[in-house]
Amino acid sequence: MTAQGGEAKGNYKLDNLELEYETIESDTLAGEVSRMYSTGRSLSYKHVTLMRTSNWDKDLTIVNENINIPRKSMSAIVLLFTNRVRNDSEEYIYPNIDKVNLTIEGVPNAVFSQGLPKSRFFEEAKRFFCPMCEKSMADEFMSISKFFSTGFALVVDLRSTQDDTTGGGRKIVNTQSGVLMEINKRATTADIQCNIFVVSDALLNFASRDLSSIQY
Repeated sequence: MTAQGGEAKGNYKLDNLELEYETIESDTLAGEVSRMYSTGRSLSYKHVTLMRTSNWDKDLTIVNENINIPRKSMSAIVLLFTNRVRNDSEEYIYPNIDKVNLTIEGVPNAVFSQGLPKSRFFEEAKRFFCPMCEKSMADEFMSISKFFSTGFALVVDLRSTQDDTTGGGRKIVNTQSGVLMEINKRATTADIQCNIFVVSDALLNFASRDLSSIQY
């Protein structure tokens, strides 16, 4: 396995991989699908980028994080936090964040008129991760007590609608300013590792029955 920086990351081995696929039995329908991929077709999906891993000193009370990559439709920014010395690979901690102020391409309060307070963290995460869940299913999947103990995720939802329409995210063009997050927090008992993920709408474009380009 090779990391994004090109360095080797140990001797990992994957076994028993299986390919799952579906078969079109109708010759007419198969021919129609084949023609679509020959003349041109696009498939939408969610593209997730681990943009950066930052280390926060336990005494920090204000942290500024800049997300400066261009995206035609940025759906969300998701931050996952762990102790810098980690013992449980499935534990994500709440690092005493009280409020997040957002500036997008030089425009302050571009998403939340008075910033994103702690009282909205759980609802924003549930809105993004469980958009179509029934209330009982959402509560079982993501309870507020678990959220603020071992399953915390800071979610900044940039979609214009909750139905996850492709292209409904924020267009980020000016990467020099990009998205600036000012995070107000209280001190923690240990140093924190912050993993910043960018979720975007993306397209796989096919032509002549082959992949021609990827857009995000």
